[in-house]
Amino acid sequence: MISERPIAYVYPKRYFFVAKDIAALQRSHVVLEHQFLHAHPLMIWRDFLLQLLFLLSARRKGVRHVIAHFAGHHTVLPVILGFRTHIIVAGSDACTFPGINYGSFRKRAMRWSITCSMLRAETILPVHASLASFRNDYSTLGPRDQGYASFISGLSTRSLTIPYGFDHAQWNGNISEEERNGLLCVAFGAKWNDPVHLRKGLDLILAAAVSMPQCAFTIVGVADLSSYSSVPTNVRIVGVVPPNELMALYGRHSIYLQPSVMEGFPNALCEAMLMGCVPIISNMTSMPDIVGASGEVIVKRDPGLLQAAIERVLALAPNQFAERRIIARERIAKYTLEARTEQLKGLLTAS
Repeated sequence: MISERPIAYVYPKRYFFVAKDIAALQRSHVVLEHQFLHAHPLMIWRDFLLQLLFLLSARRKGVRHVIAHFAGHHTVLPVILGFRTHIIVAGSDACTFPGINYGSFRKRAMRWSITCSMLRAETILPVHASLASFRNDYSTLGPRDQGYASFISGLSTRSLTIPYGFDHAQWNGNISEEERNGLLCVAFGAKWNDPVHLRKGLDLILAAAVSMPQCAFTIVGVADLSSYSSVPTNVRIVGVVPPNELMALYGRHSIYLQPSVMEGFPNALCEAMLMGCVPIISNMTSMPDIVGASGEVIVKRDPGLLQAAIERVLALAPNQFAERRIIARERIAKYTLEARTEQLKGLLTAS
């Protein structure tokens, strides 16, 4: 049954995980959605004006609840206008890494917007509890003390952790060991030496590839293929692909690499684990909790440590590798799309 009262869903970009939320909520609610474009700084007044018109129209249609993916400029007007605003914190809005030009809290205006929004929101919804406060011992690219609660003094807004959810029937890893080979990393939007490239640890992966010519590496999701013109011959660079092609790539690789400087609750990692890849990750935020005993964790941003972790996984006997694959899939069993949707819907029952 569709609720008589619509809700609003606002976001800076319609990422795949944003689209999943909206599609799931549309089964029970009319969802009015709005993208805050984050245009050139001199044109941001236009974004605020367009959002104001959207929110006033939404109020006339009976909207009381606003769900916002990420905190930022697009969450200021909903809280100021008195909507019951539920802010999904997903990663970039919980950190600052000036060394790679990443993290919303490194920008003065964005920090103000996030602080204003979180202090007045109805609920803060981190996709993992660590995003409230965590310690960065992995790299020197940002301060040690991180998390939105570390940057906002006096924050008392109610917090509820709601992890991302996954369609386990869709991401099905029933592929034989004989069909698998190589190491995979997903880095959507990466360009050579840009913030995505560095945040995802592609520089570490390429360094490891040089030292391991016997291994085949694949990097998928690159936005500018021409910028990767000088990579080792054992590295394959792939552009942005649709979900069905990404699923096939997961299924053809045996190891998934995520040596990231920062992540919230990485969808690609969970999808790869559901598809039976053994993960190698950095010691950051949600990832050790997601991976557990299924993979390897590197504690410092060091290509030598990444190479050593890869060698440990490659040295596993076939039965040990098969066991890791099973553990990896079981680790994601509790993260269902249904569980996430029910928790989000539970927030919308208040008058």
